[in-house]
Amino acid sequence: MAAFFGTLMFQVNHVGAQDWLQWGGPNGDFTVEAIGLSDQWPTDGPKQLWKRSMGEGYSSILHKNGKLFTMYSNGDNEIVISLDAKTGKTEWEHSYPRTFWPDMREQFGRGPNASPLIFNDHIITVGIAGDLHCLDLNSGKLLWKHNLTAEYGRRERMEEYGYSASPIPYKNMVIVHVGGDDHSLVAYNPEDGSIIWEAGPGGVSYAQATIIKLAGQDQFIYFSPEGVNGLDPVTGKLLWHHTIPIDNGNHLTPIVQCDEDHIFVSSQFDTGGGRLLKISRVEQKMEAEELWFETNLRGSCWTLFRIGDYIYGSAGSHSSSKFTAFEWRTGKIAWEHRMFTMAQCLYADNKAIFLDQKGFLTIAKVSPESFDILSSVKMTDQVSWTLPTLIGTKLYLRDRKSILALELGEQRELIYP
Repeated sequence: MAAFFGTLMFQVNHVGAQDWLQWGGPNGDFTVEAIGLSDQWPTDGPKQLWKRSMGEGYSSILHKNGKLFTMYSNGDNEIVISLDAKTGKTEWEHSYPRTFWPDMREQFGRGPNASPLIFNDHIITVGIAGDLHCLDLNSGKLLWKHNLTAEYGRRERMEEYGYSASPIPYKNMVIVHVGGDDHSLVAYNPEDGSIIWEAGPGGVSYAQATIIKLAGQDQFIYFSPEGVNGLDPVTGKLLWHHTIPIDNGNHLTPIVQCDEDHIFVSSQFDTGGGRLLKISRVEQKMEAEELWFETNLRGSCWTLFRIGDYIYGSAGSHSSSKFTAFEWRTGKIAWEHRMFTMAQCLYADNKAIFLDQKGFLTIAKVSPESFDILSSVKMTDQVSWTLPTLIGTKLYLRDRKSILALELGEQRELIYP
């Protein structure tokens, strides 16, 4: 019998994938523990596992126990949806009507803008008009709800696009942006929706907040229209405030922790820029000191990640951003790449993965010395402003029309006789 040789392509599977329970990924900092991601994609992109239609919205995609969770809108209704991660088929939906405010602008869509939060066996969502819902994760059954504007009022903003910041977990509570007449933030008991604390008066901006340890203390860091603030997440007490002049108070860029005492914050428009703040304890008080300001590091509605002494991501104006690397200690720009604008990015397997607003998905090697594109292909329609979700080697994307699943894992060639 003549010898026969052939090849078989097989997928390399890796175990130990992290669940994605909140906006920003497992750690909330856009870094993911993953291995086995392929450096090279076919010309038409990585393997598509499934794709389905989805209504409007920018909410990111969460994952737990083989299920995906996100939000979208359809007409006058907002919908929370659970999907089978393997097939994209609907597991359950929770729909409710929402009413727009008279001054709400719709040129960027009708939302929802905020991402859900998974807290144990609950999922907590905030709609564009302030509908706060807590659902059973397995069934979608409504457990409790609040309407933030009805209960707390609403401070007017120069440009009104509704609620955008996502709920954040801390110990036995969930902290929610309110921006009402009397309270800027409220902490809820996720089990029954009861109030644990209400922070003092103050507006909120659109940027996502974070909880990090600075100057030896856990702090809830968030933007108000006037600047950036540090708050005690245990009590809701304001620890410090740093004023940031900006044309309209619409801060959009997430905060980046640099080390145990420093954070990088960024704002957009002509008066915006990037700033390094040092947070220190002076006697019994916390203080914020601005160490440098760089107007070329303006930020808009995109994500940044830090690796060592450098921060990577989009920087520049809303209309002409560049993918950039800069040294956080000095603000010195190491390099800029003009091809990709307004990119939502994460870091996994020693690679940057990012989706820009034009729908180009790219994987690249980044370092302080270079930006090396490994593969890049158009995968979604405009506008793609949602952060991709990586679970193991599976990547989940959405634009304003659809949601899809891709396989980014390595494929190896097995030769057999």
